[in-house]
Order: sequence, then C-alpha cells, then structure tokens
Amino acid sequence: MTSSEYLGMPVDEIDTPVLLVDLDALEFNIDKLATHFAEAGKLLRPHTKSHKTPAIAHLQLQAGAIGVTCAKLGEAEIMADAGIDDILIANEVVGRHKIPRLMDLARRCDIMVAVDDPDNLADIDAAAGAAGVRPRVLVEVNIGHNRCGIAAESADVVELARAVHDAPHVRFAGVFGYQGHVVDLPDAEERETGAHGCLGRLTTAVANVRAAGLVVDIVSTSATGDYYVSTTYDAVTEVQAGSYALMDAAYGTLNLGFRNALTVLTTVTNRPNAEQVITDAGLKSVTPEHGMPLVKLPSREGIDVGWDPQGLRFLTCHALSEEHGRLRVEGGRCNLEPGDLIQFIPGHGCTTMNLHDKIYAVRNGRLEAIWPIAARGKVR
Repeated sequence: MTSSEYLGMPVDEIDTPVLLVDLDALEFNIDKLATHFAEAGKLLRPHTKSHKTPAIAHLQLQAGAIGVTCAKLGEAEIMADAGIDDILIANEVVGRHKIPRLMDLARRCDIMVAVDDPDNLADIDAAAGAAGVRPRVLVEVNIGHNRCGIAAESADVVELARAVHDAPHVRFAGVFGYQGHVVDLPDAEERETGAHGCLGRLTTAVANVRAAGLVVDIVSTSATGDYYVSTTYDAVTEVQAGSYALMDAAYGTLNLGFRNALTVLTTVTNRPNAEQVITDAGLKSVTPEHGMPLVKLPSREGIDVGWDPQGLRFLTCHALSEEHGRLRVEGGRCNLEPGDLIQFIPGHGCTTMNLHDKIYAVRNGRLEAIWPIAARGKVR
C-alpha cells in the first residue's frame, strides 16, 4: 500500500489499473457453494490457482472447505506458509529439483500429490524415506481430458494403486480425475452429458481399485462448471472447484448463479472520436485468451446506459495492446471522457490474477482491504 492508499477510501480515488474484488459478491459465491456441499454431504477442496490469494483461501476454509487444491508446487508452498495444512497438488511432481521441495512441504503440512507413473512413484517414495516423511498420494486417472493420468479402463490403474499402497514411505489416499474438456462447455446439456460420461469412467476405475481389496478414501474431481453434477455421484468424495469464488466473464456465460466479483478498474485516457474509448488497462492488466473483457460502467448521470449482467452490449472491448484497452461504441450515446473510470470483467480470471501483485477488496464503493496475491508467478 502506498502513502496515497488507505482503507476506507472511495474506489474512484484508487490509482489505475488495479484489480478489484467486490466482497459482497465474493462472500455470496463462497457461501452459495459451501451451502450446496453441506446439503449434498460432499467435501469442497477449492482450487487456489484461480485466485492465488491466501486471504481468499482462508475465507473458503472458514466457510467449510476441507482443504485446498494447488496446480503447482510453488502455489502449495505459499498456502502452507499461510498456515493451510490440507493441500492437494493436482499434478505430478517430477524431477530432482521439485521432489526435495515436496518433501520439505510434507514436513510442514499434510500434503497430497498425484502420480500416474511407477517411476515417479519410486522417486517420491525413495525421497520420502530419506526425509522421514509419508506424503499422501492419489493415482491420477484419465477420464477423458487426455492430458495426464492412466486410462480409466486400464488395468494399470489398479496396478499403480497397489504399488502406492505397498510403497513403504507414502500413503495411498485414493484416486483423482479431471474432466477439463467439458466443464466450461456453454451448452448445459452438452456439458452435463460430458460430465456424466467422465464421472462414470471415474466411478468404474474406483470400483476396480476397491475390488482389488484397496481402500479408497478420497475420490477428487470436477470444477466450477460441473460441481452440481459430481456431487450426485456416490463415488465422489470431494470437488476441486476454483473459479466460482471470483467468477470471470467466460464462466459467467454458463449461468450457474454466481456473481462477478472480479474486475479491473481502469481509467479512460483518450476519446479519439465518438466511436472510440481508450483506457489504461491492456494485456499487462487483463488477459483475453477466453474472450475479451466485458465492460462495466459506473452508474452516474451523463452516461446514457444501464449495466446488464449478461454484458454491456453497446460498448465493447475489441482489442488490447500492452498498456491500452480499445473500446468501440456500437450504438447509443457514450459520454465517457478522459479521467472517467470503468471496470473490465476479465474473460479469464485465473491468468488475470497472475498479472497483479495485489487485489483490492472493496465493499459499498470503499476500500476494505488490500490482499497480496502471494502465489502470483509460482509456476514452478
């Protein structure tokens, strides 16, 4: 926080571009999913790759989450530093640089890691023995995403699960599968049909492991887009939803009932003509790979337009350069002038978060907290 930034200041006095989270929307989203999981009798393990912010992770834990999911070892280290004990790295940790760090984490928290290869398991087991720790291990199953994991129908799933169970220095915890190719499909019927197919394959794999006499305590899966499908499966014990907390524009099109909590506050810097608006937030402030950001205007006299939750249609961001957003006026009257503030709802929240050091938490138009995005850039 700089000398010009203080808690309680109006949002329109904060320098831009800056990442904002609306606390009322954030709390609504966290409570909505927490209630669903409590009623479904399932566990929620939020994916912190979406927000990379320990303060948000602690809000999720306070609402009932069982622990957190991380994409990378570096993210898990940050969450452990923040006092979070139950952490899943939903990825393979491979190689002489990373496995020793995994052992260090196992000394500080109850870490859990995915494996899909016997050699990687052997390396982790040997390192755990040397370090005197016993990390938990999930066998990753490929249930259709075709990225990592053993094919769900393969006998190798059972063989690797047995190898984990028999390894002397790790603990076999269960099975993990991810259906990333279907969780954000815009058509609800297509998304749900795809999720059922993936979860059916996961259920079969779990049944095969149990039929081999192994105890499967944890079956971890899914995301924000299909959480309500996965919680209907008896085999599933926990879900790794992440984007629900902040809710970006791409996920917002799925109409799951969450609120857009994440925005980038940006200043109008130029009005080259009546059809153009230029802002100070570009590719270094907001990412476009899941679509250009939606434009949210402040409610004030002189701007002849309302805000539609589905997206402001007459003023659109059509291009981003490094330091500039380029907006097009497509109809109606736009009285924005240099110095005016607008907000972008990012198309993709996860990668937008990774561009910023801090997120400014606001409520009722005033700054309530500034949280470090401590896991930003933790790609190792």
